[in-house]
Amino acid sequence: MARIRIVTDSTADLPEEIVQELSITVVPSIVRFGADALREGVDITNAEFYHRITVDPEHPSTSQPSPGEFVEAYQGIAAEADEIISIHVSSNLSGTIESATLAAGNEAVVTPVHVVDSLSVSMALGSLVVLAAERARDGVGVEAIVSELNDWIPRGRICFLLDTLEYLKRGGRIGAAQAFLGSLLKVKPILHIMNGVVEPLDRSRSVKKATDRMVRYLHDEAGDGRLAYAGMLYSTDKELAMAIKDRIDAEFEVGRWYVTEVGAVIGAHTGPGAVGVAFPARSG
Repeated sequence: MARIRIVTDSTADLPEEIVQELSITVVPSIVRFGADALREGVDITNAEFYHRITVDPEHPSTSQPSPGEFVEAYQGIAAEADEIISIHVSSNLSGTIESATLAAGNEAVVTPVHVVDSLSVSMALGSLVVLAAERARDGVGVEAIVSELNDWIPRGRICFLLDTLEYLKRGGRIGAAQAFLGSLLKVKPILHIMNGVVEPLDRSRSVKKATDRMVRYLHDEAGDGRLAYAGMLYSTDKELAMAIKDRIDAEFEVGRWYVTEVGAVIGAHTGPGAVGVAFPARSG
């Protein structure tokens, strides 16, 4: 039976206990404050980041891991792997897929690497990583795992309620959500990711109305009844995130919950106060 190891990047926002349990290799993305280049989750914690983003006059920038960092990661698990599946943040949001692909073709990497574009981020990506790691642990082959991932990728949904669009604007990731900029005052923007791109979903005048809209989005996309999984995401407001989770639990049967903090690289664009929900749609 072939030994398969799973690699991802830190934008998957995977809880550390899952990373350890499933022996997942996480390559950190980079957040920069001026000349300080910090590896997410290694050189800066989430708490340190969200404090710094509110007090540092310089807005952080972000970048993908280099091909060399992926080469190092692949070489680091070569002795334990006959094949590697490397699953990453949407190629429409980051150059991470390009770095991983270049590394996979490097002559120093002797283990076959299968690079997969999740077309999403955070726990919509993380759920795919967990799926692949569990299948690998159960002895499923690479081709079957990649095929299953490709079936799930078009179904991945994630929506975020932001306290402000200011951080997306500063980070240059606002895309079609630019349409919201004319009415930022006292408005809670809700964004989602479609085909790997950030798009506007709605805007609400209150957190309650925004929560109603997010739950309605779940019903629209997933239907009524059961969700195979759901990810509850938050940058700094865990209380709001858990209130939304309770609301979802009251209206859906959720097979598996992931509750996790949004890391520094995504947080550089969403800012403090963001909450999000990741889940699978009925179909792609």
